[in-house]
Amino acid sequence: MEFFETVSGAVQYFVDLGSYIFVPILMCVIGLLFGLKPGRAIKAGATVGIGLVGVSLVATLTADSLGPVINRMVEVLNLNLTAIDVGGSPAAAVGFSSLIGAALIVIIILVNIALVALKLTNTVNVDVYNFWYFAITGGIVQLVTGNFWLGVLAGVTHAVLGLKIADIMAHRTQEIIGIPAISIPHGFAAASAPIFLVLDKVYDLIPFFAHKPIEDDDEELEESKGLSHYVSLIFGERIYLGLILGLFFGVVAGYDFKGVADVTIKTAALLELFPMVVKMLVGGLIPISNQAKSFFTKHFPDRQLSIGLDSAVTIGHPVTISVGFLMVPIFMFVAAVLPGNITLPLGEVPFAAFYVCFATIIHRANRRRTICSSLIFIPIVLWISSWAAPFFTQLADAAGMTLVAEGQLATTMAFGDLFILIPTLLAQVPYVGALLLVALMAVAIALGKLLERFYAKEDERFEETIGTESK
Repeated sequence: MEFFETVSGAVQYFVDLGSYIFVPILMCVIGLLFGLKPGRAIKAGATVGIGLVGVSLVATLTADSLGPVINRMVEVLNLNLTAIDVGGSPAAAVGFSSLIGAALIVIIILVNIALVALKLTNTVNVDVYNFWYFAITGGIVQLVTGNFWLGVLAGVTHAVLGLKIADIMAHRTQEIIGIPAISIPHGFAAASAPIFLVLDKVYDLIPFFAHKPIEDDDEELEESKGLSHYVSLIFGERIYLGLILGLFFGVVAGYDFKGVADVTIKTAALLELFPMVVKMLVGGLIPISNQAKSFFTKHFPDRQLSIGLDSAVTIGHPVTISVGFLMVPIFMFVAAVLPGNITLPLGEVPFAAFYVCFATIIHRANRRRTICSSLIFIPIVLWISSWAAPFFTQLADAAGMTLVAEGQLATTMAFGDLFILIPTLLAQVPYVGALLLVALMAVAIALGKLLERFYAKEDERFEETIGTESK
């Protein structure tokens, strides 16, 4: 246990440095390990850091611009909900503050190495910061069962499920995002994939959601001057969408002309700035991912290995940004009317793009599919985050962190995660909880292999519809 406590202290030190310091150092080291020359590795790591600073600045502007609007919407909608969305950063702090969180960092890295060696996964997950999701899963299971090692097993289960989703969607992720040799095993994004994968097959049966080649859509758009033309124009141009959403936010908040104009311009700016700073982040990752691809090809010629990264690399896509901002007011309205919901969306609402990023990938940037899936996904996120609230509040209290006022519960919409819910429910089954978790991992690995082959065949035709959408 002393070893894990030492690891916990070391991890906490690096996390406290800030993502714009910790991640560039990690990326630089990874680049060197894959054979990148020192000069290029340092430049790539620094570029990633600059991109993260940019993302942080835009995120701060987002929170500052939309925070007051969201608070005003809470008042207008009379949202007397008792579980407060405190955001992802406090959740990460709670996860890493625990002994089980430290243990899971070491164990999950070892499990990942073993699975890669045994050819049971092709993803090398280097997104260590977001291991906090696995720590929360383990912490909740330990809390409800009183069993430390069962909690560890639940956290490992969450991680393995993420690795398999990353494997299944690796090719599609690389094509949509434009970075070779990467995948997304992120604790939340990967957990959203099963729902979107099922919905994608349903959409295949509905002509309204059909994929169309870009050139065909452009021709139709030029010929059509009806309502669909203008709707497509608004949703296809981030500036127009930002102006309309900003105007809506300002009016709802009851601002005067200056206030409305301010939030309108800032919202349009946010939709334009996010892709720019993410492009800088991606620019730093590309040399590392290219080197990783060369390394993997040379040393593992029979494998298609990939680096597992944070879902932040996906949010610069135009569809993700536009749909994400569109979901901001919808999150609030759904929270107000959804039966069984006690989550008050606050901390995570400005970053709704992170909640729809995998829908963009799975649906091949089809805007209609992404919007529809997001609308279906929002209630699920709110229900599960409401379920998690009492557990997270106890974990925060145990860590000595007071995140909400007395009588309230702490949560975050990042807990609206099937890969937290399912392992927790299975672990609570008397006598066979551990066996069920092992069985779930075994099924995920076996089924993952089948789905990889299935989607590999589907992706042979994928290039014809990359970046397309229905109008």
